[in-house]
Parts: sequence; structure tokens; C-alpha cells
Amino acid sequence: MDIRQIRCFVALYEEGSITRAARRLHVVQPAISQQIKRLEAHHDVQLFSRDPHGVTPTPLAHEFYRHCIRVLTELERAGAVLASGADRFSGKIRIGAQASFHQFVMARALETFRERYPAVEFLSRDGYRSDLISWLISGDLECALLSTTQDLLNMQTRDISTEALVAVGHRDTLADRDLVRGNELAGFQLVLPSRHKSMRNLIDAQFGLQGLVLRPQLEIDSLQSLLHVTLRPGWLSIIPPMALSSELFGGALRSVALVEPVIRRKVVVAWPRHKALSAPVHGFIDILSEILAGIPGVEISGRP
Repeated sequence: MDIRQIRCFVALYEEGSITRAARRLHVVQPAISQQIKRLEAHHDVQLFSRDPHGVTPTPLAHEFYRHCIRVLTELERAGAVLASGADRFSGKIRIGAQASFHQFVMARALETFRERYPAVEFLSRDGYRSDLISWLISGDLECALLSTTQDLLNMQTRDISTEALVAVGHRDTLADRDLVRGNELAGFQLVLPSRHKSMRNLIDAQFGLQGLVLRPQLEIDSLQSLLHVTLRPGWLSIIPPMALSSELFGGALRSVALVEPVIRRKVVVAWPRHKALSAPVHGFIDILSEILAGIPGVEISGRP
């Protein structure tokens, strides 16, 4: 048994498909099949049952997977020990985030990070939640900032912050208001992300618990475009407070509390179970937490 066989097994176990496992490891499909067959033949066991729809792990594979994850985790930690012998804050890091972070929070964090750690190269990517998870699994990202812990069973997570979503619109639209109730939104033109976005699913679910159904006049996934629409008189949207800066659009937009329902969003950093975060990544997360702590309505996890 060698490390290539373990990596192939873990990829096939988690993906449930030779095609997806090969894509994840950037190899051809026969390479995955050969490694698994050699592993099974050497130990005279069956780890997967095959059918036209993919592969299914056997009970033995479930137990073997737990040991493989420990092996890969220890391998990553061993590599981290060697890396710490060199300059701990050098090299390149690759971090992904959902669109609300890239509105202005990531830019501020990156500016501070470059000032503190000029020797570290940084790749920042944004995308849909499903894209970010795929990039984590394939190794294209070291970690990603995500809005919930759903469908992260094969990931390690660390809580970063929680925040209550707010209603946002032109300052004239929200004049003399400190809050907007959910049942009052019918009196406004509403623009929301589409149901392809996890935030929209969160919004719909919480309104459903109040017996309310939102019927937006527009659905726009681009956060920047969505905020442009709310500049029009009478238009509102629902966004995380971290997505709005007082400098945006010359201060023409204003946010107020959304109640009945109050919709709280948790933000986590996620990374593969068998990986260890590097010192530069930890440094960036600390900087990000500092910036988020200064945003009204955002609570940093672990702080009173």
C-alpha cells in the first residue's frame, strides 16, 4: 500500500464515481481503477461494489476510510512541521469566498495582509457555494469562507462570525425607519438573489416559518447589480451587513434591521479534513476577523 492508493481510495470514496475521482486528482480514469484494483487484490478484499451508476463503498471501506483520513491528516501535519523550518510567512495561499465577502471585506483584508506579510503570494477566488466546495475537494483552494456548515461533512470548519441580515435600499426609501418587518416588504419593490444562491434559500426558509412568501419583482445573483437596483426609489433587498459599505454609491444606500423574521447567518472557514491550514492562512483569517469586528451587526465567534 502506498500514498497514491490511499489518495485514490479517498477520492473515490468521497466522490462515488471514478469519473469525478479522476477529475479531482487530475488523472485519467484507468489510473483510479488500477490503483483500487491493486489495493483490493493485494489484500484480497472488496472495497467497492460497482454498478452502471457508480460505486458503493462496502462496510470494510467505511472503516478503512476513517484510517486513511488519519494517515493523510498526519502527512499534512508532517509537511507543516517541515514548512515551519523555513520562513513561516512565505509561499502562496489560495482562498475562496462567496460574493458577499468580495464586495469590500476581502479587499480590505488583502490590503492589510500585504502590508503585514509582503512575502506571501495570494490568490483569491469567488464563486457559488457549490463551486467553492468543488475547488476545495480538488485541491484548487486551501480553504473557503462559506455561509453555513450544511453539506460540509467531509470538511473541517472553524466558526468566524454570525450576522443578522438587513433590509437595504435608498436612504429616501428607508427615511424615518429603524426597521422593516417581514410582512411590510409587500409594500416595496423587491430584488433578491435567485434560488441558485444559498442566501436566497436561507431567506425563503425563514420567511416560510413566519407563514410568509416573498415574491420579488427581480432576481439577480450579482450582488453589485442587485445593489444598483436598490438605488431606485421604492426598491429594497435583503443582504448581509458585511456586503454594504458606507462608501458605496456615495452613501446613497442605507440599511435597517429586518425583523419578523430575524435571519441570522453563520460564516465559517472550511477546508478538507485531511489538510492542515498554513501559518499564512491563519494570519489572513485573523486579519479578516479584525475587519469583520468593525462592521455593525457582525459578531465574531468566540468573543463576548
